[in-house]
Amino acid sequence: MGVCRYMSDLTTLNQEGFNKYAQLIGIEFVEIGEGRCRAELDVREDHFHPGQIVHGGVAFSLADSSMAMAIISKMETGYSANTIELKISYMSAVTEGRMVSEAWIVKQGRKIAFMEARVTVGEKLVATATATFAMVKMG
Repeated sequence: MGVCRYMSDLTTLNQEGFNKYAQLIGIEFVEIGEGRCRAELDVREDHFHPGQIVHGGVAFSLADSSMAMAIISKMETGYSANTIELKISYMSAVTEGRMVSEAWIVKQGRKIAFMEARVTVGEKLVATATATFAMVKMG
């Protein structure tokens, strides 16, 4: 399979309007290619739930987005990576810092990909995630 054309340009991925949800919560894609992705997010006050820690959905979204981009980096143009299921295990609460998700392909078939991700803040492990993605032709 050839690499999806827009995946080769981090500037395109991070430009305003390209991935509105990722931009809304502050995700920045910093490394993508060969079935891997590194995405980062600076913790903001609006990420906190009433208990003054980062809402688990922020780590979930960061892991999901990085896994999707990792599989898309191995797909042909015109295909989409759709999450079928995702399991996340939270290890540590987050109150500040830069959250980092490292994602990679565990196994890729013709229509399904199995993914993993680790979310950290500095040296602290925040969460681990596993997911299954469908590779679907768009249009």
